[in-house]
Amino acid sequence: MSRFRHKALAALLAAVTGALGLNRVYLGQRLWWLPLGVSLGALPLLIGVRNWYQTPAFFIAMVPVVAGFLQALVLALMPDEKFDARFNAGSDRRNHSGWNAVLVAIGSLAAGAIVLMSTIALLFQTYFESIARPGG
Repeated sequence: MSRFRHKALAALLAAVTGALGLNRVYLGQRLWWLPLGVSLGALPLLIGVRNWYQTPAFFIAMVPVVAGFLQALVLALMPDEKFDARFNAGSDRRNHSGWNAVLVAIGSLAAGAIVLMSTIALLFQTYFESIARPGG
């Protein structure tokens, strides 16, 4: 018998630690290390840089962060039966998520939208500043 996985906890882990892939470890997914690899690959390129939030490494590092929020939404809004069929196939217990999954979805949507809009704004600012510079 496999261990039981809570849907709301999986969604919360995706929202909070999506860039590290801890939600994927919890769910037993393959390639759990991929978001962690992208995050750790970009991190050394950001250390000591003056405007680190305007470097290509920052925008690459934001991909797994935003993907974590998206996966949190997908997990939280997935019907309990579908989640159990996919992640709790060998378990006798079933999810009855209720409001906790809804609250995680609301928080993930709000935080994810703020992070995504801020990243897009910084991306456009960086782009337009680079073409406005002489020789840029």
